[in-house]
Amino acid sequence: MLTRRMFHTRLLASLSLAAVPGFAPDIALSAPTGVSADEVWLNRLTFGATPASRTAIAAMGREAWLDDQLGRGVSDPGLDAALAAARLRIAYAAGQEGTIAWDAVDELRPLGYLGAAATDMVELAVYRDDAILNWAQRVRPGEEVIAASLIRAVHAEAQLREVMTQFWHEHFSVNTDKEVEVAAFFPLYDATMRQHAFGNFRVLLGAVARSPSMLYFLDNDTNRATPANENFARELMELHTLGAENYLNDRFSRWDDVPGATEGLADGYLDLDVYEVARAFTGWSVGDWRDLGDDLRAPETGEVHFIAAWHDPYQKRVLGREFPPNRGPMVDGDEVLDILARHPGTARHICRKIARRLLSDEPEAGLVARLAEVFVAAADAPDQIAQVVRALVLSPEFEAPPAKLRRPFEVLAGLYRATGAKVITTQILYRGLLARAGWWQHRYNLPTGHPDRSLPWTGAGTLNRIVDLVLDAHEDWFDGATADLAAVLPGETAAAFVRRHVAAVAPAREAEIAADVLQMAQRRPMLPMAGVPEDERHTLATQAIAFAALTPDFLLR
Repeated sequence: MLTRRMFHTRLLASLSLAAVPGFAPDIALSAPTGVSADEVWLNRLTFGATPASRTAIAAMGREAWLDDQLGRGVSDPGLDAALAAARLRIAYAAGQEGTIAWDAVDELRPLGYLGAAATDMVELAVYRDDAILNWAQRVRPGEEVIAASLIRAVHAEAQLREVMTQFWHEHFSVNTDKEVEVAAFFPLYDATMRQHAFGNFRVLLGAVARSPSMLYFLDNDTNRATPANENFARELMELHTLGAENYLNDRFSRWDDVPGATEGLADGYLDLDVYEVARAFTGWSVGDWRDLGDDLRAPETGEVHFIAAWHDPYQKRVLGREFPPNRGPMVDGDEVLDILARHPGTARHICRKIARRLLSDEPEAGLVARLAEVFVAAADAPDQIAQVVRALVLSPEFEAPPAKLRRPFEVLAGLYRATGAKVITTQILYRGLLARAGWWQHRYNLPTGHPDRSLPWTGAGTLNRIVDLVLDAHEDWFDGATADLAAVLPGETAAAFVRRHVAAVAPAREAEIAADVLQMAQRRPMLPMAGVPEDERHTLATQAIAFAALTPDFLLR
């Protein structure tokens, strides 16, 4: 029997090859050899290579394959069928609140909220006597998106759109655990990310600012004049657009001192700008039937709702731009978004983050500058983001060898794609193991999103959980996916059986890993597998897959 210690040691050997400081185990692996450029592209631009995707990119050529991925829309019949077939458990005890009682529930339900309208969501968010529901019912939409995220990552044909959807979720990070209302509207937020993943950044930014989930998460739904709430304004500037690198409060204390301010566009922002942006977004709330005083209530639309009485109508100044007083509803906020979306600092910040996600932890400054030029030139284009991604992928820098570690969610999705598993996720049990590894799908507590550099994912706790993931992912109790790993081809020997499973995950190491697995498992290479008990075949297959997954070929992208 192979021990977890063996797999852990192999993982550390892979990290040493990845040049991560502090990893020098007793065994040595050979560096990745024979990993094709096609394989590198697939591991960077999808959630993991599959036999079908390897065939497709080889037949089409890389550039044509890229254009095909960039041209794919949201519609995906195969994925839609997988989502329609999915079932997610909901269970809670009988209870009562006031005069409203409910019975106990324990059942598997379809993912019914993924395509629901805002009016369906608002019924879960509204608190009133005739709409009291159990907490599990209220947060159900968020749970469905979390369950669907792995199904989409594994089964979507539009893989690059899914990768970029996850990227934007991390960029505009929202924690569905913060409030019931955030979770109730979350399918709409998820749809926004997917719809605009390759689109225009200004359009995406506006949709995010108007999203109920974001309005609730950063408390802008209660933002009113004197004093304005700064939560959304600060994250809008520090995380969503200009970035912390353009925060100049440590160098300047007056607006007019900031370079560019007197010409109408400051190079960076101060706390004074944050205060003004917060004022610009006063009154941006949600149509959720909330009490507005004086016997008035917000409409029950489930969409952004402007409350004029909460808005600060007076003059403002943002990044050196003067805003006149008493303008129309939401005009101040929209002009802030216009300024930020077109700012050169935003172009650099967004392009650096895209390059960090798809290429390397520290993208070269020259590459970021070239991508920022594309971003600015395409400011009005409906495919602005797609143009940036295409410029990145076709750049000379993208030919660099793999250098980034897959994060835990990417490990699991990539493993299932490689083995052809069908994701079921009836209880999202894998979520707990991902959380122990530091990955909280759509539940990360900080608005920064998960770290996108390799080093934060190399702690002992994370590495141990990575080993657990690759060893347990195909076990029945894990409730992640189903795959018949024990199936045997006619006349298949132990060597051929192991090599077949290794080749699905790390094809360049097929012979090397198969020999190691057979030796450590004490299996004769020419042993006919048809005569081996099914449970033993399954165990041997999972061990071969795990050894392949713990190599730099699979762990790096």
